[in-house]
Amino acid sequence: MHKKYSLATNIATLGLIGRAMFAPGTAGSFAALCLAPFVFLPFSLPVRILILAFVFFLGVKVSDIAEKELGKADPSAVIIDEVIGQWIALLPLGYLSYFNADLFLGSDFVLLLCAFMLFRFFDISKVGPVGLMERKFHGGLGIMLDDVVAGILAAAFMFPIQNYVHSIML
Repeated sequence: MHKKYSLATNIATLGLIGRAMFAPGTAGSFAALCLAPFVFLPFSLPVRILILAFVFFLGVKVSDIAEKELGKADPSAVIIDEVIGQWIALLPLGYLSYFNADLFLGSDFVLLLCAFMLFRFFDISKVGPVGLMERKFHGGLGIMLDDVVAGILAAAFMFPIQNYVHSIML
């Protein structure tokens, strides 16, 4: 018999994706990466920031509820934090050629892959301020903040990477 979860918990876990048996955080980041070219990257920077604010505040709320419903602090099944962290890592990307051409260029793939790997590195390693956020804050806010900081660190590296990739591939 399968347990029924609330709408909030299903949002926090991205449905079944967060309940993946192996590496739910990586699965959530990958899902966010796949969605980004359609629901995040096509928009201007101000709209992207509004999307991030919405996902952040929604994430804090649904993560709090999911934590209580799942009976565990910062449950690995809660992966809405991976969405915001991954999308913050993608924030420096100007536009992908996919939206301005008939084909997806290699540079687009390289940039998406770099953002994914950088975010996963900072999120998994909990280096510096990422680990500090996880230790200092709890509940929905703590769940979201460490990934926000991991995304910011990844985004900082994406600025020069984007310029380099464009200079050698275009």
